[in-house]
Amino acid sequence: MSKVVYWVSLSFAFFFLAAPLLIVLPLAFNDSSFLTYPMEGFTFRWFGVFFDTPPWLSSLANSFKVALGTTLAALLIGGLAAMGVMLLGRWGRIVMSALFVSPLVIPSVVLGVAMAYAFGRAGWGGGYLSLVFAHTILAAPLVFLAVTTSLMGLDPELDRAAASMGASRWRRFHTVTLPLAMPGFATGALFAFITSFDEVVVALFLSTPQTQTLPITLFSSLRDRLEPTIVVVALLLSIVSCLFILALNRLQRRGAGR
Repeated sequence: MSKVVYWVSLSFAFFFLAAPLLIVLPLAFNDSSFLTYPMEGFTFRWFGVFFDTPPWLSSLANSFKVALGTTLAALLIGGLAAMGVMLLGRWGRIVMSALFVSPLVIPSVVLGVAMAYAFGRAGWGGGYLSLVFAHTILAAPLVFLAVTTSLMGLDPELDRAAASMGASRWRRFHTVTLPLAMPGFATGALFAFITSFDEVVVALFLSTPQTQTLPITLFSSLRDRLEPTIVVVALLLSIVSCLFILALNRLQRRGAGR
């Protein structure tokens, strides 16, 4: 009976989550110029519109640039913070961890307004660096949590054994800790990249016409005209998300096998 309840609950949850995608995404292949059912035909021309339209391509390139910069910065900040927190005592670890992950519980609109005001006062304005800095604040806590979880699963005797053999702190980290914690760093990198790539609220306050990301262009197109090109973008973003989920699942399996 428990197996029946499990599979029924799992099937219902999957259908509840996937039903909107299964309804909307086929419209990316609709031959009509409008988002309507029944579909008038099957075509790939809206994919050609997306890849032949400069605003879409430039926003896609901006999203990749911002996401890559955010991933590198978040790995550095979140990874170093995780390793530093692990050296603290129990209460120090709890307090510092809570402070570091606090951006995750603050509404994105509040962060966007605060960052726009702070960057404006500092003379930065909007642009690539502002977006990378803002997205790093959102992504670094995810890297911190992933790396912390990975480090907590390591046997401390391995580090002590390397120290007893005369290895320096850097040598121990490079040859012992980092290889074993690599799944955590890789998981954090995936989370950071996809968080930056899909983020729209904070980017609305900080982007300029030259640095508009793909989600912002998608959001603007929703207000102007509902055409299948929008669904093409949604389909491509869904494919990217699925690829990252598969990569994350593979990393988790490799980490569990060690």
